Amino acid sequence: MLSTTFDALWRRVCEQPEPPLGEPGFGAGGALDAELLARARQRKAERFGGAVFPVSPLYVSSICKERCTYCNYRAGSTDPELRRVRLDDHELEREVRFLAGRGLRAVELVYASDPRITVDDICRHVEITARILGQAGHANVGLSAEPVSVAEYRRLRDAGLTFSVVWMETYDPARYRELHPGRQTKADFFWRLESYERMIEAGLEGVGYGVLSGLADWRRDWSMLVLHQRWLRENCGRGPNILGIPRLRPAPGAQFDGRGVLPTDGEFRSLVAWHNALFPDVLPFVSTREDFETCLQLAAGGGCLFTLNCSTVPGGYTLPNRGAQFRTGDYDAAVYEPRLRAAGLAPEWAWRPASCYTVSV
Repeated sequence: MLSTTFDALWRRVCEQPEPPLGEPGFGAGGALDAELLARARQRKAERFGGAVFPVSPLYVSSICKERCTYCNYRAGSTDPELRRVRLDDHELEREVRFLAGRGLRAVELVYASDPRITVDDICRHVEITARILGQAGHANVGLSAEPVSVAEYRRLRDAGLTFSVVWMETYDPARYRELHPGRQTKADFFWRLESYERMIEAGLEGVGYGVLSGLADWRRDWSMLVLHQRWLRENCGRGPNILGIPRLRPAPGAQFDGRGVLPTDGEFRSLVAWHNALFPDVLPFVSTREDFETCLQLAAGGGCLFTLNCSTVPGGYTLPNRGAQFRTGDYDAAVYEPRLRAAGLAPEWAWRPASCYTVSV
């Protein structure tokens, strides 16, 4: 388990971030960044030929027991616009049908840490989503929720789950404790850290890892991402094949805003390019937290999950609910598909993690 060697790895990146993150000028738009961006684009284009894989989040609940200081959904949020919502099965079906009608065949079910939602419930939601998407011609169901056991991940896989993502948020243990106060599930740093080992052991097709840039020193966090990927490949036979790349955005009811540790646009682009150059087989999850032009830059060469229709409100596609987890763009699939193609990117709607490396472009 990574917990047995984590302290040594963390000391290593605290003493010296992985090159080139510690080099002067990284992210400043100079020759180093130009080389990283060109190399990453070439490696991605050679493998994926410009193919990108559309996905949309579907939020199921905004009721949360956690107190993460950077999140609007946290217990104790002060946002007057936040309305706590838990979708019932009928409402979930309505949301899935909306996304299927926009051409989406990959849907990521997203949950706050709702104390009344069990693994049994999530299995049922996965089955509902897979059935509706399957009726539209192809089903690819993902999950973003608090980590569970190996046995529970296997149950979710058997229900039709194709990929699961757990964002580590930050690898800095001291900052992690500050950001996740209390004694709830998310306060357990190592339970979260070792979730990737459990997902791999459970045989999930897609496993997603990542950090929320802007919570802590991004040089250390991204250095640890690379070391984590290498450790998993060496010790588990494979590493995550999806990379979360969110940058912190202000949330109305949050306490922490990330000023002082948020990477600039240039630093952010170079971070993603650096990871792409090292691991071109891993698919960055391009988020509508960013403007569309930045999304296109991050997707250069292809080989990424590309978020299109996006709402961070449960029922946000078809119901008059309000109170987003954070603000995003909403790049409607019908409108933005031509813009993707104009940028040399080819959407592959009927994808699964295992099929991303045999794209027909």
